[in-house]
Amino acid sequence: MSTSTPNLIAPPPPAGAPPAETAPSQTYDEGQAFGRMVGFAGLFGLVLGAVVILTNQALTPRWIGSGWGFLIAATGIVLMLYHASKDGEQEVRRLYGMLAAAFLVLGVGASVLKGPIFSSAATKTFGYNILPWGVTFGALSLVFAIPFVRHETDRRYRDAAILAMLGIGALLAIGSIVVGLAKPDTLVGPGVALALLGLAFLCAYMTQVDTSEGIGYQVAFLLGAVGAAVAAWAFARSAFPPVLVEGPNAIRKVTGEIDLWKLIPRLVSIAIFLGVAVLAYRAKSLQGWVRAAIIATGLGAAALFALASVKANLIATSPAPYLVPTGVILMGLGLLYLGVALAICSDNQFVTLTRRELAAFFLSPVGFLVLAGMAAIEWLGYVFFIAEVQAVSRQRPMDEPIVSQYFVALIPVIGLLLEVPALTMRLVAEEKRTGSLEVLMTAPVNEWPVIGSKFLATWLFFMLTWVPCGLYLIALRAEGGVPFDYRPMLSFYIALGAQGLAFVGLGLLFSTLTRNQIIAAVLTFAVMILFLATYLVRFQAIPFVPPLLQTLLGKLSFIHMWQESLGGRLPLRDVLVFASIGVFSLFLSVKVLEARKWS
Repeated sequence: MSTSTPNLIAPPPPAGAPPAETAPSQTYDEGQAFGRMVGFAGLFGLVLGAVVILTNQALTPRWIGSGWGFLIAATGIVLMLYHASKDGEQEVRRLYGMLAAAFLVLGVGASVLKGPIFSSAATKTFGYNILPWGVTFGALSLVFAIPFVRHETDRRYRDAAILAMLGIGALLAIGSIVVGLAKPDTLVGPGVALALLGLAFLCAYMTQVDTSEGIGYQVAFLLGAVGAAVAAWAFARSAFPPVLVEGPNAIRKVTGEIDLWKLIPRLVSIAIFLGVAVLAYRAKSLQGWVRAAIIATGLGAAALFALASVKANLIATSPAPYLVPTGVILMGLGLLYLGVALAICSDNQFVTLTRRELAAFFLSPVGFLVLAGMAAIEWLGYVFFIAEVQAVSRQRPMDEPIVSQYFVALIPVIGLLLEVPALTMRLVAEEKRTGSLEVLMTAPVNEWPVIGSKFLATWLFFMLTWVPCGLYLIALRAEGGVPFDYRPMLSFYIALGAQGLAFVGLGLLFSTLTRNQIIAAVLTFAVMILFLATYLVRFQAIPFVPPLLQTLLGKLSFIHMWQESLGGRLPLRDVLVFASIGVFSLFLSVKVLEARKWS
């Protein structure tokens, strides 16, 4: 009997046979290593910055000041947000979700505690810490909740976070306006900040749900309805009482005769309100109750203006002024709510193109570079401003408005001169060069929606780049407890918005005249230099310039308009001049684009 040992070595496969299948080896995902290193560095920066800020607030000023603490903490938050947006692992996203909840608790706690916290003062005020700590922690909660919701796969946690966004946003957006209507003084500062934070929460909610139908559409529609109602109320409360008090005297001369120059604006106002009612009647796509409300509002306003033109003493006593700052704030917030709702709900051609153009700024490096550059320039201006405030306050109290020395300075002017060409040079010139403009014009659209959407989207982004300039002032209160009047900022941003219409309109016009975006940028920069030169023309006599021309050129000085607005003097004629330049530039841009049909 013979025995044989088993062959422990497999025979080689025959020629031409596929290789034998082997078990997969264990692999590790190394793709998140860089992101987690960035996140850890951000966490370290956030903790270090928080320690620096707290020690400077609770103890005597340290070697590293609060300004550097804010900068270090902000850098750490940016790095953590980068990691949160890239890493969707369950442990990581849940940690960031808990961080968002922790920031929310801190925001609520800071808002309800009496302040100032780090002070031995006998009397402390409820809600003192809403600015900057409550709003800042609330904003941080939102920015960390967004990537958590985007990455979360468990519907229980995701739905809970989305509903929390809706509840917090509705409470802040509507509650701040309701409180502001009852107590107008709360609108300046904390009220505006809370209303904007609530709008941000609602926008984050609507980006996570379907807004074409269902509850998402209803939330957007209600947001627009609330915005329209608030804006209409603020306008009516600001405009109607003075008109009803003055009666026919508002359109008459001292001698009792009708003043034609006062009668024409009154007739134009009546025609505008009647036009709104007619447009609402013809807008069959709107819901019945919306059309009825708009028609009633238009007819009622026209009737009040007409009645006040023929009958006196409709109101016995003149009410207190309401337009500044309460009326301006409420109208601004109402129009902002309405604009956001229209941008989300509307399928209008112009609205759709505006969304496309505005999204293009956030999908290209140019938009982020401009936004980051302006934020850095404005931060540098804030650093110099703080140094000046600290130096002057040691000798004497600073005169109001102290923010005039913050905005009217060399650094913001340089930022404005560089920003406008960077934003407008690519609008049409780049589309002409690549041929995408011809593709766009083959769609069933004409020149007006195309150019108008570019104009509006660029103007909105232009105003967005100046938001950090105002947000930095929130830290002024935390930096040294420096109180200042917020109201001059309102008139400044109105002036800046009117000037932005002119600057963006001219940049858009030059972009339509050429295919080369560098040429468009150079032409826009040259015009911006001319606007800057008008400041010198206004205050210095030039022999070869006629006095009338010098006066007209002086009206184009945007720096002088900044000074006037920050001093509480905002001439309506100057606002209309810059707005008219923007509208006329928009008209010329459309005509230039239409001229291509004949070339």
